[in-house]
Amino acid sequence: MHDVQSTAVDRFHLDDLPLEFKQRFEVVIDCLPDGQHLALPAVVARGTQPGKILLCVGAVHGDEYEGAIAIQDIYEELQTDAMQGSFLGIPVMNGPAFVGALREGVWDHLNLARVFPGSATGSPTLRIAHAFHQHLLPQADLLLDIHSGGNAYAIQHLSGYQLREGEVGRIQRQAAIAFGADVVWGTGGLPGRTLSSAGQLGIPAIYAEMRGEGRCRAGDLERAKQGIRNVLAYLGIIEGAYPAAPPSYLVEMPGPGTGHLQADHPSPTSGIFVPAVDVWDWVEAGQIIGQIRHPDGTVLAQVPSARSGRVLFLRTLPRVFAGDTVAFVLPVPKHPAEPVPG
Repeated sequence: MHDVQSTAVDRFHLDDLPLEFKQRFEVVIDCLPDGQHLALPAVVARGTQPGKILLCVGAVHGDEYEGAIAIQDIYEELQTDAMQGSFLGIPVMNGPAFVGALREGVWDHLNLARVFPGSATGSPTLRIAHAFHQHLLPQADLLLDIHSGGNAYAIQHLSGYQLREGEVGRIQRQAAIAFGADVVWGTGGLPGRTLSSAGQLGIPAIYAEMRGEGRCRAGDLERAKQGIRNVLAYLGIIEGAYPAAPPSYLVEMPGPGTGHLQADHPSPTSGIFVPAVDVWDWVEAGQIIGQIRHPDGTVLAQVPSARSGRVLFLRTLPRVFAGDTVAFVLPVPKHPAEPVPG
């Protein structure tokens, strides 16, 4: 039997729940035209004593699956009698996009990861963002938002954060390292994200990227699950070891707009993209990343790399429209012992 408790989002308070407690929830935001709920699925595990609260979310984009399944599995494995503090997981943040396996919501065609902190009187995507910002996020000591390349892209496994000053910045950097990815990326940040929403509230926040391509491969799922375990251990919610030393690639890129994957290497024309490189390959400035072909096989354009670095993000869905990003090249040294450019 599906054991789930339904509650309105403005009445959902972890402090009201008993210690040593596990429960699935339907957190109701609004009513849909057919009378069903616009709601978030949530899972809660509370330890024997109060402590830190980790808020972990997945499927902010509806075509990203690793985070959702990892949160489900971590919830199942957590033993409340071995915890101090709480785990709040939202496996699927963007139900209106998830149902269509799409990046944007099926009703209002908005990208949830661009509209935070949302609006209490807006369309469904805006209401989800507002409910999260207003009622759920303030309960957390740390936010972990798990993303992936989605249906159309592959991305190098990484953890990241928006660069901030003071104690929040210190915690974010430590938590991103603790996640255990080979690449840790701090950027100037962009508005409308869960991380910028957390920044407005003064709450430390990190994100992670799994490979994607519309899949949830066993190795990627295990990396996501181990990352959650590591962050839980970092916060002292569970016992366990976690990375404390930076990985070989720890890159911090201050400045507005850094970290915007979808703004790099736009396709010059529509057609079929045939990549000439793979994720994390080293490329020199001017090296051909791939070509755009007409359906009859005519090469319409070559796409050269704008800089030297490693291919962090690569389009793997061949069909492209003009302006679609085909790659993001991270300006790092070929060998990590060298200083990072910039």
